[in-house]
Amino acid sequence: MVIRRIIYVFTLTYAIFFNILYPPWFSWYLLVILVLLMPLDLIISLPGMFTKSILLSAPPVLEKDAVGILTITTVHKKSFPVRCLNVKLRVTGDDFAVNTQIICSGEADSRREITIDTSKTGLTKFEISRLLTISLIGLFSVRVKTESSASVLVLPPPIKPENTVALPRGFILRPKPGGGFSEEHDMRNYRQGDPVRSIHWKLSAKFDSLIIREPLAPPHHSRLVHIMPWENAIERDLILGRLLWIAEYLFKWELPFFVKLGEEAAIAEIAKETDLVDFLRYVLDIATDKTVISGTLPTRFTWVFRIDAGLVGAATPHSIEGSDG
Repeated sequence: MVIRRIIYVFTLTYAIFFNILYPPWFSWYLLVILVLLMPLDLIISLPGMFTKSILLSAPPVLEKDAVGILTITTVHKKSFPVRCLNVKLRVTGDDFAVNTQIICSGEADSRREITIDTSKTGLTKFEISRLLTISLIGLFSVRVKTESSASVLVLPPPIKPENTVALPRGFILRPKPGGGFSEEHDMRNYRQGDPVRSIHWKLSAKFDSLIIREPLAPPHHSRLVHIMPWENAIERDLILGRLLWIAEYLFKWELPFFVKLGEEAAIAEIAKETDLVDFLRYVLDIATDKTVISGTLPTRFTWVFRIDAGLVGAATPHSIEGSDG
């Protein structure tokens, strides 16, 4: 835009001198056209300059060193002509902040793709710190307010921790408290106090003994993955890699669990992958203004897995009692 302004000023100056030196020629008309070109550019472009905007979109989660694309899309309310958009994009992570200037097309739904740097793990944010719309000829610019942003959670690859022999495998069904309906049942002999409606009369007649049809149900889960705080990026990648491996294992067996960071930090109940992603987004966003993710832990844990950055014996499954792991 600066170059176009210099060219315009140079051309206008040349037209003025040309008109002074050669008044009989068409120099007057050339001068009038150049003078009117500036307000004409503003009048034609101004509606479009205030209606243009930018939309940022990126994959929510990427693995380290994977290919990821940030898409910058030009949007507008009405189709008015503008030349281009000057975008100042701010990229921030745990230990870096970079400003990048990008020129985008002013056409509707035009897209500009930028490769995301996934060499570092953590939460990478993309925010537009400045958006300038450039007039059709390029003589004027208007700063437009926009709040579009995107973020990418870059995670390390899963790392199998030590001591995974005692990991749970599937649900363990137990008698359903209070009885009632259940898709799973067990057959056993009648005991004093069993309700009469639970007697399986056909089997009882066959074996000449009272047989009870006892409903079974999985117990309420009280599994906890307790991760320790990290001191640096290397420890963080190791701890989160082990957490991801354990989470994938538990998801495979459809076992929900609690996850807790440190002693007094965030706590969340994890039933699906999106729950884990939300939790990691929170704990990795050091500048977050969201409400602290917290939940109520069971008073008694049946299984706890502790993960820290130690290379030997870092993750040990064990059963404990208490509400603080």
